[in-house]
Amino acid sequence: MIPLFKVHVPEGVEETVSEVWKSGFITEGEYSDRFEHAFGNFVKNPNTSLVNSCTSALSLSSKLCDVQPGDEVITTPMTCMATNAPFYNDGAKLVWSDIDPTTGNIDPISVEKLITPRTKAIVGVHWAGQPFNIGAINDIASKNGIKVVEDAAHALGATYDGRPIGTHSDHVCFSFQAIKHITTADGGAICSRSELDDKRIKSLRWFGLNRKYTGSKWEQDITEAGFKYHMNNTNAAIGLLQMSSVANIIQAHKSNYHFYNEAINNPRVQKMRVDSRSESSCWIYTLLVEDRVEFQEYLLENGIASDPVHMRNDKYSVFKNFVRPAHELPGVEYFCSRHINIPVGWWLSKDERKHIVDVVNRY
Repeated sequence: MIPLFKVHVPEGVEETVSEVWKSGFITEGEYSDRFEHAFGNFVKNPNTSLVNSCTSALSLSSKLCDVQPGDEVITTPMTCMATNAPFYNDGAKLVWSDIDPTTGNIDPISVEKLITPRTKAIVGVHWAGQPFNIGAINDIASKNGIKVVEDAAHALGATYDGRPIGTHSDHVCFSFQAIKHITTADGGAICSRSELDDKRIKSLRWFGLNRKYTGSKWEQDITEAGFKYHMNNTNAAIGLLQMSSVANIIQAHKSNYHFYNEAINNPRVQKMRVDSRSESSCWIYTLLVEDRVEFQEYLLENGIASDPVHMRNDKYSVFKNFVRPAHELPGVEYFCSRHINIPVGWWLSKDERKHIVDVVNRY
């Protein structure tokens, strides 16, 4: 079976983790400082803070956007539950935007119609690693005095207008969960537009304390209650090792993605539209088919794993108070009834990716 996902295990990880544990300094420290700096350099944003998950990064984004009970957050339903749960947990009313069914991404035209005086933030997801229309969304936000949060869990190494994802919006949240381009076992990062916001995040991720304080840390005055969201040295040491491979990992995804774009030519299978303003990180490869169950069974018979990966959040009963009529979300209706993802990752051999193309084209 050709897997849809595979965990990238960097060379020397056992020795490095053992070294961290033998040192006795396993929480935030030297390794997390070094990984934070290295990751900030990679995404070209010095206002970068490591956290223990992308969900924690999104939770901090909600805090920085000052989301209060009753405030509205315009967001996409076509994502992981982790995107929307932090804003819901802060009491936000989730306002579902439609998506562009040719990309799976949030639709700026839909977003603009949903703005009200209660709107605090717009949350977008770069589906499969293809950046959404950041320029249009930021223009809408700027015009209305609201914040933009990018869930970039799929999009490490992607670019928009020639700049890396991580450098465009108020807050950009990355994931180092097990099956992402690189993993730290679990973890995340948040990049901010503002140096002041980054400083506040670095305090909030550790109860509201300044971890660089030279005296007894708990003697400090805590002016804002924070969280325990920091990344520890064990996870960070794994992340540091991953940084030596990250460019090659992303390039392998892109190579397979472009091969599929050229070679898949079955009219029964719809490929995603490529946006000339951006370059995808190609985390997954999405296809749209009329009968997803039949297609998935066909792939399985031919030794190929597949999965929708995420399903629309607006159908979860926890969000029952935010339901919108189907005719108001036609893009979501179309996309979610058809989307399926096939393997595109760094682990594929040339024979395997050719086999996948042959199978898809025979369908």
